Amino acid sequence: MSTRTVVTEVETFPLEAHLPDGGYGASKVRLPVRVATLVKVTTSDGVAGWGESFGPPRLIAPFLAEQAEALLGQPADIREDRILDRVSLGYHLTAGGPHIAAASGIDIALWDAQARAFGVPVGHLLGGRLHDRVDAYASSGYVTATRDPGEFRDTMAAHAAEGFTAVKIKIGLSPAEDRERTAAARAAMGDDGLVIVDYNANSTVATVRRSLARLRDLDPYWVEEPLPPEDSAGWRELRDVHLPLSGGEALYTRYGFRDPIAEHRFDIVQPDLAKCGGFTEAQAIRQLAAAFNLRLSPHCWGTGVAQAATLQLLSAVPRAPFGMAGGEPLIFEFDRGENPLREGVLAAPLIPEHGTVAIPDSPGLGVTVDEEWVRAHRLEEHSVLVRTS
Repeated sequence: MSTRTVVTEVETFPLEAHLPDGGYGASKVRLPVRVATLVKVTTSDGVAGWGESFGPPRLIAPFLAEQAEALLGQPADIREDRILDRVSLGYHLTAGGPHIAAASGIDIALWDAQARAFGVPVGHLLGGRLHDRVDAYASSGYVTATRDPGEFRDTMAAHAAEGFTAVKIKIGLSPAEDRERTAAARAAMGDDGLVIVDYNANSTVATVRRSLARLRDLDPYWVEEPLPPEDSAGWRELRDVHLPLSGGEALYTRYGFRDPIAEHRFDIVQPDLAKCGGFTEAQAIRQLAAAFNLRLSPHCWGTGVAQAATLQLLSAVPRAPFGMAGGEPLIFEFDRGENPLREGVLAAPLIPEHGTVAIPDSPGLGVTVDEEWVRAHRLEEHSVLVRTS
């Protein structure tokens, strides 16, 4: 008689939080709401795992409903085959988009459930826990409705007061404003701090060149998403700016990352676990990056569940190619923009400490979801609940 653990229930929790003053974002778009969909998967051994899917809940919901039905009764330990089969059979949908974001939340939940069943953090299943704490940068400097320079400087000072010595800011507005914002961040972080600039693809090759010419002396640690991911020729042209480039938050699965990594379009690879295919695909992407001697720094802009998942991935990232004497550190994106969902979903939210963050060491993702809170705040009409009879 088989005792293999199978999935017996899948439930989703679409969440939406409206932001004051029209919200905030990047130079390309300002977002008035923060959104996420949590996924809870329960197995036949009574263990529940949690995951998170990136994207608008109303768009993600039908994909989660279809995938949840297909998951019932299936072995809970099969993950890679499930993702690859979905991409293969649904090739008309491409290897990216909301169906992969939906699958990402399910994948994270399955890893969480199995690690909880074993009584270990997910990092133990990803190759072994190597790190207990990682450096963090304040992901901030968002574009607001006012675009007030004084308000921006106050925000940078607040992050320095929190203990951050690294920050990421949004630019891509104009060369002059890009310079002003980067200079304010540099002043707050000090000469030895790290300042990351993020264009969020609101540029062309020419506009990036003009902008970087104005701020190069401020020593940007890396230049994030200077161009849209589909502008492969433009990325190749930008190699001559001689600054580290990063990208990947808008890419999905190993197939979306394959060519950009192989062609060294960027130096820092940034998969987002809640959309790239969960732990399964993030592991493949991490290994691709390592094979081409590139750094990994995952994108993370979700709730505490996505944060915990990202930290578990980072816990198992090898030191290579750097040695015992040092090298560039692993660095975690700690979103500091207003987001009631980020802290709300966890019983004990993750807290930065002096510019670092501890990686949870409890079983699974290492965190406890406040199920009462997420049930009270979910969009009922877009929720999914399926279970075996």
